[in-house]
Amino acid sequence: AAPPRHTASLVVLLSFLRSVASVTRQSAPYVRDFRESRAGDFARDTHGVPTPAKSNPRETRHVGISRVAADFAFLETRGVASGHHGASEDEESTKTTNDDVGTTVSGISKRGAFLNVFFLAVSVPLWRDVLHDLGYLQGEEDTPAELPQIPPGSNFQTATFAGGCFWCMEKPFDILPGVVATTSGYTGPVGSLQNPTYHDVGAGGTGHREAVQVLFDPSKVTYSELLDVYWHQIDPLNADRMFLDTGLQYSSAIFPNDSTQTEAAERSLAELSANNVFPGEIATVIVALDKFYPAERYHQDYYKNNALRYGFYRSLSGRDEFVQGVWGVTAWEKYTGHNVK
Repeated sequence: AAPPRHTASLVVLLSFLRSVASVTRQSAPYVRDFRESRAGDFARDTHGVPTPAKSNPRETRHVGISRVAADFAFLETRGVASGHHGASEDEESTKTTNDDVGTTVSGISKRGAFLNVFFLAVSVPLWRDVLHDLGYLQGEEDTPAELPQIPPGSNFQTATFAGGCFWCMEKPFDILPGVVATTSGYTGPVGSLQNPTYHDVGAGGTGHREAVQVLFDPSKVTYSELLDVYWHQIDPLNADRMFLDTGLQYSSAIFPNDSTQTEAAERSLAELSANNVFPGEIATVIVALDKFYPAERYHQDYYKNNALRYGFYRSLSGRDEFVQGVWGVTAWEKYTGHNVK
């Protein structure tokens, strides 16, 4: 099964199909009139008013998508008004005269036609992304990313956190002074599936969680400060979900590299529990890091490279509302980098 995160892709797909149906329905009468005008198949009634000849409904019931686009271009050049699918049926139609063929065509607003065509133009390229997200297309971007190399003598360290969707976990760390790089990936306890893929982990049962590994300079930012940022991103109250996404693979966990990080993580969790910061018992687990597997290339810096889709998913997830409710709007802006481009 596809991960729940694909809700965003499916919404886009359904909206696209709805728009196609709307444009097709709205265009049918204009396509019919256009075809009849080109065939010179018009007649005049006794008052000299041009009226289209009768046509076979079966011939005009279905309109191809490419033809719809061509006919919309024709209508715009002729100044024919077309309309929005949300308009009331009782609303008076706009009438425009086509001097070339001498006919009167009833239509709907140009704004409605423009919005529909614009949406189609924007949505068509998303087909590939939707199919890719559902696992039907594979390419170079599906190969695992490479971990950043630690420069010799730099004393850089790594910290690994699972906080649900890794798309949402990179930016809060990227904006911190002292953070060198973030990498989205998968990690779990000893015995977890080796070399997992996005769809392996999303389907569940691998033992892995989606996680982000932070490469940082401890002389500029401490591990405790990274923990502080981490807690401001998550809902730690559930052991089998994170906001919109369900399953162990999206639950929260801290993966220390050594005893120093383990002690800091345990101390941080104990302080939050004692102060009742969250409205319930914290379910976040602390698990010694076994091996971190970088996720596929297209997941890296997703919030930068796919800003619109990332924003759409995040707005659906409920993450920001939860963080604001627990920590306040000011802390949310500070710790999530909401105002940082």
